[in-house]
Amino acid sequence: MDLQTAANIAEVLGVFIVLVGSVFAIIQLMHLRQQRRDMAAIELARSFQSPEFGQALRLLLSLPPGLTAEELEEHGEAFLDSAMLVSLTLESVGIMVHRGVVEFDMVWGLMGGLVLGAWERVEGWVTHVRREQGRQKFNEWFQWLADRMRECEERGEAPAFQRFEDWRPRSLGIPFPSSGAAPAAG
Repeated sequence: MDLQTAANIAEVLGVFIVLVGSVFAIIQLMHLRQQRRDMAAIELARSFQSPEFGQALRLLLSLPPGLTAEELEEHGEAFLDSAMLVSLTLESVGIMVHRGVVEFDMVWGLMGGLVLGAWERVEGWVTHVRREQGRQKFNEWFQWLADRMRECEERGEAPAFQRFEDWRPRSLGIPFPSSGAAPAAG
């Protein structure tokens, strides 16, 4: 083999190595991005499992929808604090969804009804605060998220327990009756 042939082979081999390395890097970046989304979804779920958020959400959802700011204030400081905690948390969720950190479908499935229920209870208060402070940005991403979820709800999508009633875990290898009922405990 002469020097020119060896140089040509080395050049082709170099291009091949660069291409393979580039493909590998792209695949790794895709995996890293998916891992980041998965971790964001896990952290999102954890944030809703804190006792403080749970208590605030429970208090807020105990109120009737469509309250005015004055009616919310009449319920006391604990309800105002709950409205603030829930709305600021959901504000963060809204911007994370918009920026693609967390996928909308994940949030819709995890907490769509809670977002809508919370928004129905704080919308009057949010409008009042915006008007009082002259700032439309207050809870802008919470409203944006609630609006997107309302659009999904209006499309008439059935809840998960209805859409996936025939779903069974493949990993267990347990045959289920075709009626959809779970097997009897034995």
